[in-house]
Amino acid sequence: MPHLAEIQKKYKDQVTVLAVSDEDLAKVEAFMVKDSIIEGKTWAQAMSYIVATDPDKSVKTEVFSAAGRRGIPASFIIGKDGKIEWIGHPMRMDEPLAAVLDGTWDRAAARKKYDEDQALQQEMNKIRSGLSAAIRANDQKAAMEILDEAILRFPENSSWKMQKFNLLLTRFHRYKAAYALGQQLLEKNFDDASALNSIAWTIADTEGLKVRDLDLALKAATQANKLTESKEAAILDTLARVYYEKGDLNSAVKWQKLAAKNANADAMGDSIREALERYQKERKARL
Repeated sequence: MPHLAEIQKKYKDQVTVLAVSDEDLAKVEAFMVKDSIIEGKTWAQAMSYIVATDPDKSVKTEVFSAAGRRGIPASFIIGKDGKIEWIGHPMRMDEPLAAVLDGTWDRAAARKKYDEDQALQQEMNKIRSGLSAAIRANDQKAAMEILDEAILRFPENSSWKMQKFNLLLTRFHRYKAAYALGQQLLEKNFDDASALNSIAWTIADTEGLKVRDLDLALKAATQANKLTESKEAAILDTLARVYYEKGDLNSAVKWQKLAAKNANADAMGDSIREALERYQKERKARL
């Protein structure tokens, strides 16, 4: 990860960054001499920190699994006394690492918060498990009860309301209730471009909807685009799609052109460019 390379460079005399792979040594060594994403550098040169293997899975068992971690990336800050100071995503380690190094880090407080976060995560996982079971059984009543309880339990976590919106709209097709909730989400997340984009795209793109509140979708997509200053390809793509669904091909082409301009040379970019060609062809056919 580039961020880990930056940390190693910044604290080269104070910190040793060590990445642990669960693959065998030969495979790791073969990978390290390959060309990296940085032109002219191998992965060993680009990473600039130590990469180790864990052949007997002892690190995974005694550190990773013992800490309750399930997925990667996962980072651990080990203090001078060999004890864990902090656990989390590597992109969030800058502040705790600086505090550990300058001596202001409170390990006990960090442990207390970590345990609280883990307990909360377990509670959330239990809710998600129950919700998944209800959805698999197509039990709308149970699914809604679980989500309503989660919304009451975690009022500041809008993801539960977003899940309810998605289920009401795309699974159970309760359009009136879905769009009423969608309006609430729009107002609650008016400064959150990602949430707004999700609302708009779900309305515009989901197949099989008999009712599409494209006015709601347009409000969400327009505000998301405003927040991102017409620079995010995915959001521009959504805005264009909403206009397309509304039958406004001129606006669809206008915004899709900008989406294509801002898109990368990847699968998503290809999809955006293909949509632009489709909109242009349909507009030309109507002339």
